Amino acid sequence: ALDRALKQQFPEVENRVSLLTGESVTPLVNGLVNNSVIHLRAQPSSKTEMVTQALLGSPVRILKVEGSKALIQIPSGYLGWVNVPEIETLDASELARYRESDKVIFSGKYGTVYSEPDESSLPVSDVVTGCILEKVPDGDSNGFQQVRYPDGRTGWVRSEQTVPLEEIFYQETTREGLAATALQFHGIPYLWGGTSSKMIDCSGLITNVYFMNGIHLPRDADQQSLLGSEVSTRFSPEGLEIGDLLFFGYKATDTEPENVTHVAMYMGEGAFIHSAGYRERVSINSMDSTKENYIESYPDIFVRAVRIIGEAYEGFQPISENKFFKEIINKVE
Repeated sequence: ALDRALKQQFPEVENRVSLLTGESVTPLVNGLVNNSVIHLRAQPSSKTEMVTQALLGSPVRILKVEGSKALIQIPSGYLGWVNVPEIETLDASELARYRESDKVIFSGKYGTVYSEPDESSLPVSDVVTGCILEKVPDGDSNGFQQVRYPDGRTGWVRSEQTVPLEEIFYQETTREGLAATALQFHGIPYLWGGTSSKMIDCSGLITNVYFMNGIHLPRDADQQSLLGSEVSTRFSPEGLEIGDLLFFGYKATDTEPENVTHVAMYMGEGAFIHSAGYRERVSINSMDSTKENYIESYPDIFVRAVRIIGEAYEGFQPISENKFFKEIINKVE
């Protein structure tokens, strides 16, 4: 389509665009994230903007490698450059073996994988909410579960901090579950582009909360604002339910398009939770002007509230239906 358009409208322009995707070029999933959290950069340099992050065990598409940097695509569709050692490549047979293995998701806020089933042993690495690790068969000892990293390293993590992958991917999403997960992130520092329980931005918080409750959402607030059904365009708790998303920015005018810049999640009784740059952390605020944690400027920049739970899957999906994650699931329901 691009080639035809250029030939028709700009015949003097030489088209040098090359496709990075396509079955003849690279498979959908040919790598796994190998660190607890990795930064995706806008350019193949650690000095450029961090556009987002990806977590340990996430399936990725390695599109090309230039020196020590690799351009990858992650399940949200985002593209970015990472350090080559941060990802482990997979061929078809390795992916098939990984798919058949049992996997767990780290469900704690922040933790450690140890070299032995003993917290006094040498740490292998840290782990954060949502990290995926392969479960080592018969690897249970002293309240620990033995796990394997994409590169073959093994270690031990507290069993009560892990959940079988299928329990996350196939669970029924509830409002109570969303609220409980959101509270785990309270107080985590704000970071533009952050999507982990180390540091996180507003839409990163929402994607994490919904992910741990079985739903895969688009990465950005403006994308999230177009999902589900609209509940209200007025800053008021009336009609809202726990788990509804509140969006802020600038409404469309006769001369300017809508611009959504911030998202929060409603927690009930007029309260909402969000990761706000001006507060530099995940915090709980109120829609009630009589409350101390009311933000005076928010009613003026409120755009809309939307509801995800109970709505048709359009623009979002169960994790088990995401095309990247489907490649690592060994269970089909």
